[in-house]
Amino acid sequence: NFIKLLALLYIWTLGWKQILSPSFVTTDFPKAPDTIGTVVYSNLITFAAIVLVVPMLLIIKNLIFYKQKNRTRIYLTLALGATLLGMLTTVVFRQPLDLSSDREYIYQSLVLGASIIFYLILATHNSWITYLSRKMKYSYFLISIGLVWVIALMFDVIFKETVAAHSLVVAAFTNLSWYFLFFYTLFGSLTFLFHLPTARVFDRKMKEVQSLHHLGRVIAAEFDLNKLVKIITEMTKDVIESKYTWIEVYDDQTGHLSVAATINIDKRELKSMDNHALHEIGVRVIESKKRFSINSIAKSGAYADIRAWKKDIACIAAAPLLGANDQVLGILYATKSVEFGFDPDDLNMLEAYANQAAIALENVKLIKNSLVQERLERELQIARDVQMRLLPQKVPDVPLKLETLTITAYEVGGDYYDFYQNHPHHLGIVIGDVSGKGTSAAFYMAETKGVIQSLTREQRNPVEILEATNLILRDSLERKSFITLLVADIDYKKRVLSFARAGHCPVAHYSRRRDEVAFLQPGGIAVGLDKGPIFSKMLELKKISFEKDDVLAFFTDGLSEAMDARGEEFGEERLGEIIRESAQEDVEVIKDNVINAILGFLQGQNLHDDLTLIIVKCT
Repeated sequence: NFIKLLALLYIWTLGWKQILSPSFVTTDFPKAPDTIGTVVYSNLITFAAIVLVVPMLLIIKNLIFYKQKNRTRIYLTLALGATLLGMLTTVVFRQPLDLSSDREYIYQSLVLGASIIFYLILATHNSWITYLSRKMKYSYFLISIGLVWVIALMFDVIFKETVAAHSLVVAAFTNLSWYFLFFYTLFGSLTFLFHLPTARVFDRKMKEVQSLHHLGRVIAAEFDLNKLVKIITEMTKDVIESKYTWIEVYDDQTGHLSVAATINIDKRELKSMDNHALHEIGVRVIESKKRFSINSIAKSGAYADIRAWKKDIACIAAAPLLGANDQVLGILYATKSVEFGFDPDDLNMLEAYANQAAIALENVKLIKNSLVQERLERELQIARDVQMRLLPQKVPDVPLKLETLTITAYEVGGDYYDFYQNHPHHLGIVIGDVSGKGTSAAFYMAETKGVIQSLTREQRNPVEILEATNLILRDSLERKSFITLLVADIDYKKRVLSFARAGHCPVAHYSRRRDEVAFLQPGGIAVGLDKGPIFSKMLELKKISFEKDDVLAFFTDGLSEAMDARGEEFGEERLGEIIRESAQEDVEVIKDNVINAILGFLQGQNLHDDLTLIIVKCT
């Protein structure tokens, strides 16, 4: 639409210029029309300036407000104020706005300079470019080069003398609008250029996130084993761009692995697949229960049989499908035609698909071999075990004292937490709670974990992580479902905590110096409640400084809302008092004191919601 308006403006101007042949008397500003045709021409161009330039500015305004920052509206207001002041200055002094050292033009220069400063600030607000695909970035970059030149010529070709002859107000408006449009298109073109080298990486990350999102939905709805393994192998091949992909699962009747699905391998090649080298890789994966990869397969050596089977296999990777009891259910293989073709992200995604495949296989077996009641009980237990495996098995090795606790109220729940480290001296913490209980909550939890893990490889800002998570998950959640999340970034070198919460419980901060506990609760609504604008507007980034021996506690509402037989809740105040009284002890003691206090408070009553607690003591 912007390009259409710009093209229409040029066609309108050049067409009437050809018809009316305008000319102006060479006088001081503003120049006077020399003929009646010139007067008509000035009126027509002034009309076009109002009708066409204003919509162009509104289009740019919408782009500026995409993923707006806290001060965006302030800068826009200041820019509008400077523009109005420029229009007033032009009318009062009857001189064009210009940057000049002449004292006679001091006011015009100051107003124009201030306007340009605000325009330059607004020109940097083009975060919408980040979310374009690689193809769109290349296309828009080429288009932007032409736009920069077309807009650069726009003032001299269309507005310079013509509009001022009709109205000084509109002349000042078009002059300042030209400055703004030129700076925004110029900065946009440069931003496109800077994003081109990483466009492929961004597209791949989005593809990974979307594929995990899609796979989670498929697993929850599809129980046909043949369809599931086919979907998993196809998605693995598409995301990690493997040449050959296949999945082997245990046959319950024979007790051996058998190929369940393949990509780019025909039946004849399938019969000759059983060779010593592949068998050895399978044995290593089964025994170690960890992924295994060979970066370079030589034509002679231990794995030469693979090249003999398929000459264009240069590297291979395999990941186990681990079931609820840590037993191997199968193996997911992928190969590439170039040596060292698998980077760490490829291997992580292969492992992620293998984990999802394990969940799918367990579900299929459960439905096939159980009666309705037995199936439900077994499904819940399997999902609980898988859920616990999805949680961190150990705390990160950082100069902080960490302790975690998770108790599920039912066989499986929706509480989730994780740690990530994508920057030196920083520790990321994610904690969340999926609404509802049972397997649906667990599957949403697994989907959330995959999305968060993919996002936190590149992003560190808690607000951006939450916004991207809501953008991805908003359409997959059921209407009545939502997820509360809290993302925190701890800079343990500078001792600064930065966090944002999407409707989650507050962070408890015990200050040793003040000997008191504060509950920090910045704004934010749960993931899935809004599709974007309100969610982003409500989010608030909170930063605090902490000192040695301070204690931070992250928890879910299953802790604060635990109820005794009388219906009284445990409450945040009790938690804060326990932390304050135990703050001088080690984190293990603090955790034990919290557990004992909750058990004593419940007096034999069962938890009605999942309970998760992360305690961080600063060193």
